[in-house]
Amino acid sequence: MKMMSKLFVFKGYFILMFFLSLILMSVGVRVSFGDEATSVTDKSVKIGLMADFTGPTAEGWIQIADGFKSFFRIVNNTGGIHGRKVNYIIEDDRYTIPLALSCFKKLVFKDRIFALQGASGTGHTAAIIPLVEKEKLPLIAGSGENKFFIPIRKYIFCPVPWYEDQAKLVVEYIFKDLKMKNPALAFMYPDTASGKQGRDAVRELVKTYPVRKYKEITFSLAAVDYTSQVLTLKRWNPDVIFLHGLVIDTSSIAKAAYRLGFIRPIIVNQYACSDEVLAIAGKTAKGMVAVNCFGTWDDDVPGVNKLRKAALAYNPHVRRRSPYFFQGWLMAMLFYQGFSNAGRELNTETFLKGMEATRNFDTEGICGVISFGPNDHKAIENHRFYKADIEKKRFVPISGWRRPKE
Repeated sequence: MKMMSKLFVFKGYFILMFFLSLILMSVGVRVSFGDEATSVTDKSVKIGLMADFTGPTAEGWIQIADGFKSFFRIVNNTGGIHGRKVNYIIEDDRYTIPLALSCFKKLVFKDRIFALQGASGTGHTAAIIPLVEKEKLPLIAGSGENKFFIPIRKYIFCPVPWYEDQAKLVVEYIFKDLKMKNPALAFMYPDTASGKQGRDAVRELVKTYPVRKYKEITFSLAAVDYTSQVLTLKRWNPDVIFLHGLVIDTSSIAKAAYRLGFIRPIIVNQYACSDEVLAIAGKTAKGMVAVNCFGTWDDDVPGVNKLRKAALAYNPHVRRRSPYFFQGWLMAMLFYQGFSNAGRELNTETFLKGMEATRNFDTEGICGVISFGPNDHKAIENHRFYKADIEKKRFVPISGWRRPKE
């Protein structure tokens, strides 16, 4: 009888716990049974990295992930943060929104992550934000669209440049540095959410700057030939081209323009300011200018020296790294700041306060100084301009750090 009584108590306990878990999940509380399902222990903290490793933007995200992992290898090899090592779980969303949602659910409900970095694109980020807020999950986003951060969202921080800011800087550069008067401006962009965000920013700018005429040309990230877009450009005959692109499309457009005898100044955004563009485009990228918020592999400053040493230690066959690697490194740095400032008693609220306590943080050349606050979750303010060095196959800085006008 005693055995039967204990058995009923044992079963009753699990029935009670089952119904309790249903109640808690119905009100949006994540439930963990045992340390194996806990995001934070005395010795570790689990974070997720959701990115595109096999889709159309994989060229950049693979390097971003490498930068992210390299930084945390150093952290873990030197004792972790307040004694905790950072365990990161990586998922491939392939730049598709349905898969991004699937990856999110797997990371949150199966892997029980504490915080997330991702997703791979603007549309994907928009799709997961309601879930992030419902689950009260800290997110260091992978998109620079300002509507995600204005007004401030409690759980979301921006570690990348805003497309709006880079558009402002490029238009300022055209008028002040190139000293163009009443230019004909063409804007080329991919038919993606981030491309459209850049387009909307440029549309507003041409209303206030003396642009003689303005043309928009879209393209697909999956395209293999850009002849038709370049022929359209050639017929329209702009004075300058602003290209919101990535590595493959940017280098392919430069090669098509050269082949068709259409030579005009091309200014590219952050994600085309990469040595890979020059390796592919070669002489056809001559004169190309880029805006970029990160330092370069060749900078002799403490932060880049540390980054370069780690990159070569963990991947000795790779001789150079692009701004994509810097971006991943910075994302990891921001997590580190939040964990460090939170102290030993790590939970969602202390982490968020730790992130917002990051003030005048000197990245030592990785990018500019960073500050967060209760009313400011935007990291990047400063950018430089770079010019293609065809012989060395790298972008070299041609300006100091500058911020866009308000």
